[in-house]
Amino acid sequence: MTTTPPTYWTPPPRWGPGRVIALVFAILLLLPGLGLVVGGGLLLWADQSRANDGYLFSETDDFATEGFALVSERIDLATGADWVPLSAALGTARAQVTAADPATEIFVGIAPADEGAAYLDDVGRSVVDDLGTTANDERFVPGGPPSGPPGDEDFWVAQASGSGTQQLDWEPAEGNWLFVVMNDDGSAGVAIDARVGATVPALNGLAWGVLGTGLFLVLIGTLLLVLALRRPRPGQAYSAGPYAMPSGPAPSWTPPAPTDRNTAADARQETPTEQQRPPTG
Repeated sequence: MTTTPPTYWTPPPRWGPGRVIALVFAILLLLPGLGLVVGGGLLLWADQSRANDGYLFSETDDFATEGFALVSERIDLATGADWVPLSAALGTARAQVTAADPATEIFVGIAPADEGAAYLDDVGRSVVDDLGTTANDERFVPGGPPSGPPGDEDFWVAQASGSGTQQLDWEPAEGNWLFVVMNDDGSAGVAIDARVGATVPALNGLAWGVLGTGLFLVLIGTLLLVLALRRPRPGQAYSAGPYAMPSGPAPSWTPPAPTDRNTAADARQETPTEQQRPPTG
């Protein structure tokens, strides 16, 4: 007959250092991981929102100044790494500018920051912060008229002028640049509708890289969270050593089954014949 050892119940132990560390690392991985997943999803959505010509554009916004020019803040283009060329990161940049008055001819140009600043020195102008975003803000700089029409200058690296919508395409290069919009004759009062965009050929790869990194961090964080919060299996010892008590449900007491007192007494009595029978042999 095989006997089964009794199972004793012990209360669950307090959290040990290992489980606390696993929980902390799980949270530290899940928070940035979820952020990267959301960011990667938004980048993929933006990549799918390209125009038919492959450009990703900002919303069209209106700009106006009483001065002689609308100028962007200094545009500093630098990748910080020789193996990431700007052509791969931005592709081709494009600006589409339309004069508020269809009869007005406008000038759109990209200039090296130093030469453009020298041309616009002491010129009344509005400086646009965060061009191409919904947070753009204009700061007016008082001054007089320019020394001559913008088209007469030879420092522009890309330019377009005329009536109607002017489209300026530019291959970004490392350096500091200014984006300038003026009336073609250099007169005051510039009012336009404009949007800017770029092909951004690296966007798709960047989106999948961000999304994949986020999913990996979420997976590792989830595994650590499960390990930290899991409950021990029934019968698993809570402490090591030869005297470790197995865990399990608390034992319950069952009363013994009732017996017939008369039957039990008769069974314990021996018959007289059996008591007086002499031994044989």
